[in-house]
Formats: sequence, structure tokens, C-alpha cells
Amino acid sequence: MQLTITPSTWRVLGLSIAASYTGLGLFEILRPHRASAEFFGLGTKTTATTTENEGETEAVAVMGPLLGVRDLSIAAAMFMFAWEGKWREVGTVIVAGTILCAADCFIVWRRMGARLGAGFVLGAASWTVIGGVLYYS
Repeated sequence: MQLTITPSTWRVLGLSIAASYTGLGLFEILRPHRASAEFFGLGTKTTATTTENEGETEAVAVMGPLLGVRDLSIAAAMFMFAWEGKWREVGTVIVAGTILCAADCFIVWRRMGARLGAGFVLGAASWTVIGGVLYYS
């Protein structure tokens, strides 16, 4: 018995990546402190005074939504290309986005440990394969 994955399956996988970018982007915009704590370990230090964390808290409040907008713009590009049936372009955006994912993986691995970091690496590798298949099919 041979397992074959049809082009429509790869397209659905590509759309699931766009949906993931949308969800991550909204999470980073709506809950920047929670997202930064969950993914990057920022703002999780307990100190006797709040002044020690104020700079980090302000940075998270500014940078979290910016990262969210980045993710929403990637998702929008993928959804628009998919709507037009331009699956090769969807694959291009996915593969190009893995450059950002690689940076995220490095930071997560360093700040949150190998277990979560390895999960991010596995996810990024899966996305790269899906993007590559969409590009070349």
C-alpha cells in the first residue's frame, strides 16, 4: 500500500501555516506579555521591586505587537496568494518565513531550553518542507 499525498492536501497544509501565523500574530498583539513569557521567557523574573523589570515590560509592550503585525502580514500574503490560486507563491512566502522561524528557534532554544527549542525546530522544518513542496509542485 502506497501513501500518496495529493496536491490539495499540501494546499490545506499551506493554509494551516497561514492560519498559524494569524493565530500567533493575534496572540502577540492581544496578549504581548503572555506571548513573550510563553515563547521567549521574557517578563517571567520575580524581583523585589518592579523597577528592575520596567524596561523589559515596556519593551515587551512595544515589541510584542510589532512581532504580531509581522506575523499577520505574512499570513495576509499567503491567504491572498492562495485566493488567487498562486500556490508556488504561497510556498515562497512559507520558505522565506522560515528565516524568521530560524531566529525564533535560536532565541527559544537559548532562553527556554532544548525541549521547547526542539519543538520549534521541528515545526520550522515541517513548515519548510510544506513550503518547498508547494513551490515545486
